[in-house]
Amino acid sequence: MTCAGLSRTWQRICEDDQTWRQKCFENGYVEFDAPSFRFLGGWAANRAQQAGITICSHMDFQVAQQNRQAREVAYGQCYERSPWKSLYLRKKRIISNWRSRAIQSSTVQKNGPGDSYQVSEDGKYIVSTGFQRGTVDVLCGQTGAQLHVLRGHTDQIRCIRLHGTTLVSGSWDQTLRVWNIVDGKCLHILAGEAWYVNYLQFDGKRVVFDGRDCTVKVWHLHTEKCLHTLTGHTSEVTSLLFEPERDLVVSGSRDGTIRVWDVQRGTCITHLVLHEWSPLLSIKVQLRGNILVSKMSDIPHDPEVKVWDIREGGSCLHHLHGGNGHTSLITSLQLLDSGLLVTASDDVVKLWDAEKGIFVRDLIRLQYQNRILDLKATETWLVCGVQAGYWGMGDRLIYIDFDASYP
Repeated sequence: MTCAGLSRTWQRICEDDQTWRQKCFENGYVEFDAPSFRFLGGWAANRAQQAGITICSHMDFQVAQQNRQAREVAYGQCYERSPWKSLYLRKKRIISNWRSRAIQSSTVQKNGPGDSYQVSEDGKYIVSTGFQRGTVDVLCGQTGAQLHVLRGHTDQIRCIRLHGTTLVSGSWDQTLRVWNIVDGKCLHILAGEAWYVNYLQFDGKRVVFDGRDCTVKVWHLHTEKCLHTLTGHTSEVTSLLFEPERDLVVSGSRDGTIRVWDVQRGTCITHLVLHEWSPLLSIKVQLRGNILVSKMSDIPHDPEVKVWDIREGGSCLHHLHGGNGHTSLITSLQLLDSGLLVTASDDVVKLWDAEKGIFVRDLIRLQYQNRILDLKATETWLVCGVQAGYWGMGDRLIYIDFDASYP
């Protein structure tokens, strides 16, 4: 900004596209989908400012429209001169939208999709199931209309994981099934290695799931062979993460520990002890880079989140609690690539800076005995599953759009 203000010549130099391309690469910014227009159409007609739901710092719709139109004019010329600079600005704006700016776009989908759901990265599909069901619904992400019902499991489905348009479902019928959600066809069935599957992860080629005897299984999709059995936990697994770029698996267990595994070698590289064994203990984890966040649910409930550095055996960096922290059990959490952490308890969704260990702001508050069951987040949007209270609202999904729209 200082250099660009010297003269028109320096302004042109400072908008050199290759310079901004390098800046984007240095910050890990890569190209992604075109700006969304979720604030138009059904989103505008069904904004999430309804009885029992409060989106904190929500912008008036007319003001939001004017804001985006003004940015379209201001940034349009920037995009023509330097597309990489406009991408850099958009990325910065998205982070600012999460951290501090008034929320411009939200919507509520009635009749929430079930106990377990996944939203595709492009927002085109929602897949969902219920713990008492042996089927998976494939819904249109724009209209909520049902596209397919995936049938084949003979017992309740406990977990699903979507990668692109390929879905893996894990069931208590001791099988995993692989589906194409575009045409609704079953592509593979894994039997023999599976047990009563409760947790799974999927990168498009490898499936990681909880197996017999407190183990974690790594299975190759196309060969249908077990690559590794990860052994070390002394009680059942309650959470799984898979980072295929670094071949890392993270597992939390009722034995009170978190283990980080190298799945190429099948070895444990980090062992974190959080708590003593408990039959009710459940540990949930999220990982980005070397930063791992964890939360426990036990009796008595502990609404604290811990932030860890997994290098050199692991060390605890921060405890996220205090005056701005949750006052009831944390039901779910998600760590974003930007280092922001989204957490949900029964009636509130909060945003944290995990790297600095500080509270940022509240995003959603619920009233009337509504309860947040789960949340999912991408770089540009947040979706929360809400169980209705006594007043008959019906289960719903709350969506918030953080996209910069322009540039």
